[in-house]
Amino acid sequence: MAKSSYSIPSSINRSFLDHEIGLSGGGWNLKPTPIKQILYFIAGVFVLAWVCMKTFVISSGIPFIVAVVIWGLACLIYFGGMDRTKEMRFMRVPALMAYVPPKARRVTVRRSSNPSAFYSIVGIEDIDEDGLVHFADGGKGQVYLVVGSASYLLFDEDRVGILDRVDAFWRKVDTGCEWTFLTTKEPQRVYRQVASLEANNRLLQLRDPDLIELQNEQYDILTQHVSGRFTSIHQYLVLRGKSLDALKQGHTVLQSEVEGSALMIKEATVLDRDEILPMLRTFFQPVEDELTRMSRLSAHRTPSIAA
Repeated sequence: MAKSSYSIPSSINRSFLDHEIGLSGGGWNLKPTPIKQILYFIAGVFVLAWVCMKTFVISSGIPFIVAVVIWGLACLIYFGGMDRTKEMRFMRVPALMAYVPPKARRVTVRRSSNPSAFYSIVGIEDIDEDGLVHFADGGKGQVYLVVGSASYLLFDEDRVGILDRVDAFWRKVDTGCEWTFLTTKEPQRVYRQVASLEANNRLLQLRDPDLIELQNEQYDILTQHVSGRFTSIHQYLVLRGKSLDALKQGHTVLQSEVEGSALMIKEATVLDRDEILPMLRTFFQPVEDELTRMSRLSAHRTPSIAA
């Protein structure tokens, strides 16, 4: 039975310092605090007291000592705070320091540039023609275009059925394959409508100028107006296995889920190399504003299909 609310479960990678204890008494009723946070504040107070009493700070005058104490307490409180993942903020300091140099925040992707920096970000070594992704760590992957069943207009029984199906699905997924969902906002796909229009154009026996002009107008609307100005949400699933066998097992689980029920995943389409590359460009190419994109579409008009 589906729950009325869900929370993030505790990580299995927990130590003794991650256990939470309640602090109450004397009219104070604080929320449970991890042991590591309590030890952090105790050690921080002792270090701050040592700095103020055993270093040059003690001979710098009362105003400077007060300023150091205030600054030290502020740093202790801020870096000792917890984020939503139950990690203390000071754990992010090493990663922050790694991005301080300007070279670490800028990646040059010219054809003549060294691709090592960009390669370290993407982590993809190669993509086969059939869509098999080779990662730098030796893993194998496959990308799917998925369509789900979630909607704001669901009835209560449908919502419960979807939640129960999703909960049962994740319980049977093996840990040898990593499941990553990517949600993008891209121009609407009109290749099926364009293909249908092209098929009608080839079946047209009477090459009347008015009919050809009507088809050209429909083609312009699809390629320049619909796919150029209107965007829709697309969701992709990236299966990443530690090996090719693990990837095949993940594919089997996904295929059985799609064939068994449409509650979680209604449709899953395997993408090939020509379809994966445009999807990756939405994440790594520069963001283009709407005016620039529309001017580019107006300047480069697509040739007519009836020519």
